[in-house]
This record gives sequence, structure tokens and C-alpha cells, in this order.
Amino acid sequence: MYELVKTSKQQKDFEKTWEYFCRKYGWYNDPYARNGVRYNLLLPNRTCWQKKVIGTVEFIPYDPNNPNSTVEGPTRCNFSQYDDIRLHQHRTWEIDKLCLHEAYQRQGFFQNFLHVFYDHAKQRNPKYYLALIEKKLYRMLRISFGLAVEQKGEALVGVNTVLIPILF
Repeated sequence: MYELVKTSKQQKDFEKTWEYFCRKYGWYNDPYARNGVRYNLLLPNRTCWQKKVIGTVEFIPYDPNNPNSTVEGPTRCNFSQYDDIRLHQHRTWEIDKLCLHEAYQRQGFFQNFLHVFYDHAKQRNPKYYLALIEKKLYRMLRISFGLAVEQKGEALVGVNTVLIPILF
């Protein structure tokens, strides 16, 4: 189950979940994009009164000139160098703030993000998704989706993590 973030309460739930991960892992919390489309992943089998947010994802229209881009820039990746991405820039989205609470990892809940991606794709008709994702998640996606997930460029090595630039 999931919900499209539309209300201030849903936004607060999104922020609470995402910012918990930022604090826990020492991640930089990118600004919330004004034109971002956010989803809360919900724990299934709860009533509408007992919603429990277990994950988040934000989709942002890709703009290589956006100073707040989560994927493009001097300390990130240079996706704009690729002709296929430049050609379809108006149908390309950044994936940001993707997380699943650790209490629900390795229990099959991650596949619920596929429903979120399907909903977003149905509504927005993207050609590509771009993201910087942790190496473990990249491996899992490659196993699950094979060639549909393509590494674009060199890995970004940080103090506590390795981020892989991907095109999906």
C-alpha cells in the first residue's frame, strides 16, 4: 500500500520517516522539491485510521541546471553528458528520498515500491528515471531487473557509503 502525499499531515509523516534516516546515517537532507511528487509507503493491512509509513520516495523532474538536483552537479554525476538523457530530458525524473524502514527490510516490502513506480509512470509517462543509490541496493535492483538498471558513470565513494549513478 502507498499514498500520494497531498496533505500537510502526509507531508509531515514523509518528513518524519525520511529525516529519521538522514539522522541515523548522517545523510544530507536535500531540500524538498517544490515540484516533487512524493509517496509514502504504508504498512499493509491497516485501516485508514492506523496508517503506518514504512518508506518514502520522491520523484523530481530532471533539470541539469537545477542547483538542488539530487543527481546532477560537480559533486554528483554528469547525466547531462549522455545524448539519450538530454534528448528526453522533459520525460526524465530524478528519484530521491527512497527509503524503507530497517524494521521492514528483507521481508518483501521493498517490492511494494514497484506499485509506487507504476502509479508514477502511469500518471507522468517517463522515459527515464535517474538516481544515486547505495551499492547494496544497486546490486539488488540488478538482480531483480537485469539490464533495465544501468550504471552511468563512476561510483561516488563517500566516508560511509558508495553511491552508484543509475539510469532506470
